[in-house]
Amino acid sequence: MSYEKMLFKLNLLYKKIEEDVIQKIIFDRDFILNDFDTTQYKNVFQEFFPNLSNEEILKLLLLIKLVSNKSVEDLHKVEIVSSGTSIFDLPIRETVAVIRELLLDATNHIFLSGYAISSYFDNFESILKNKANQGVEIEIYIESNNSKNIKNVLKYLNVENMKVYKYKSPHIHSALHAKTIVVDYKKAFITSANLSYSGMINNIEIGALIEGRQVENIIKIFKNLNKQGLFELIN
Repeated sequence: MSYEKMLFKLNLLYKKIEEDVIQKIIFDRDFILNDFDTTQYKNVFQEFFPNLSNEEILKLLLLIKLVSNKSVEDLHKVEIVSSGTSIFDLPIRETVAVIRELLLDATNHIFLSGYAISSYFDNFESILKNKANQGVEIEIYIESNNSKNIKNVLKYLNVENMKVYKYKSPHIHSALHAKTIVVDYKKAFITSANLSYSGMINNIEIGALIEGRQVENIIKIFKNLNKQGLFELIN
């Protein structure tokens, strides 16, 4: 069998078992390869490689696992971001710069959640409105117990392509405390900083800029919470 033909068959095999077998051996931490029952998948493997034994199937799965794990690592990138630490000589980007870059780079979708939104949020007003006018879908989720939040997003309520939701707390001690920005389902900024002058400039705040497949799960969390009636659309 030629090298090109073998690679072609391996690619077809990978696609055929990707959703079932591959996801299990990559993401299940308790998965033990030697305990894997190849019986139910033997026909699939032998469809492409008829002479494979059970032992050879396990070795092939091990190779796929090693390559896939390395690919997953490469797909996820994390960068530390901070506020109030610019006096230190560290290769760490500042919160304001990262937020501005994320918003400017957005081409399809902007998701934002915040606990406290002050008038400092106006610094991003022109970017958000320009993006909305360009057809970028924007969703803002805010904590409802902070009256200033509603006041500081009122100017956005009539902006096309922008939806603003407020949290409907199921009990008195529950609050929307997550501060996140997700752009195009690919990049996420998770931070301790509120969207306020103190959060952006004065306070010591730490966050992480994340890029990879897991980012979309942040959106899914809020979509599920929304379906459960925990948010109310206010525009």
